[in-house]
Amino acid sequence: MKHRTMGSYKVLRTIGILMLFLLFSPPLVFANIECSTVAQLFSSCSIFISYGTPDPIPGSSCCDAMSGLSIISDSGNNKQSVCRCIVRLIQNYSTNATAIGLLPGLCGISLGFTIIPNSDC
Repeated sequence: MKHRTMGSYKVLRTIGILMLFLLFSPPLVFANIECSTVAQLFSSCSIFISYGTPDPIPGSSCCDAMSGLSIISDSGNNKQSVCRCIVRLIQNYSTNATAIGLLPGLCGISLGFTIIPNSDC
């Protein structure tokens, strides 16, 4: 029973984080996601992006943000917009490109595309 409760908590936490981003972000048009929203989600992982350690684990705020990114990416026609925003992030923080690319996988999440510096979104 405890395992089921923890799973429910994680789902509620992910939904809560996504709702906060939707409430406090500029209005989103789900056919064209704002890159500032994508950057906000990645900011939850700033320690890992900057230092490459500690690895984020499912249930952490970083992985919850990646779950939110996955939800946004799967909504409407956002996958291409999210991909382009991530490529811009990588270009701006090129020394941390590997860390940015590893995040979804470390969190057990697939965005449906590979995060690489020259990704063809």
